[in-house]
Amino acid sequence: MSKRQTRLLAILEILTNNCIGSQDELSRLLAARGFLVTQATLSRDLKRLRTTKVPVDYGGYRYIVPNPGDIPEDEVYESIPSTAQSGTHEAVQSVAFSGTLMVFRTLEGYASGLAYDLDRLDTPYILGTIAGADTVILVVPEHASRAEILDYFHDFLPERVLYNARREYCSDTIPTIR
Repeated sequence: MSKRQTRLLAILEILTNNCIGSQDELSRLLAARGFLVTQATLSRDLKRLRTTKVPVDYGGYRYIVPNPGDIPEDEVYESIPSTAQSGTHEAVQSVAFSGTLMVFRTLEGYASGLAYDLDRLDTPYILGTIAGADTVILVVPEHASRAEILDYFHDFLPERVLYNARREYCSDTIPTIR
């Protein structure tokens, strides 16, 4: 593996496992691993990996990278972990349905990051997303029941949000809060 590919893998690992908001911060972490790079090289690496900055729920921004399949094979050819955030998205405040639309209300400024994570999910329950400042609209398929869709998001949404959504939109399937 070339030095550049090793560095790209290090960048992916750092961005996947840390909330990095600036090139300076990333450069310091790379230097700690033995990669001394110029700002221009780091910019090219970030562009090569197709990173983007998204807002985080506690203010500021963080770098994220696309799914491994979106990165050109000639750039990094080893298995790279997915960067779509896993676990519960605590920034989601509520969920509502209207026809084939599902609306997520989030903390101010978090909607685009949430939409990014939703777009990275490999599911037939999301046909597309649109993000505002504090709202993400999902287009869901007509054939899926609301209970089925909420079941899919079991590990993605805060338990209180799921509970309230089930109570509002699926009254016959209300689970108890653990």
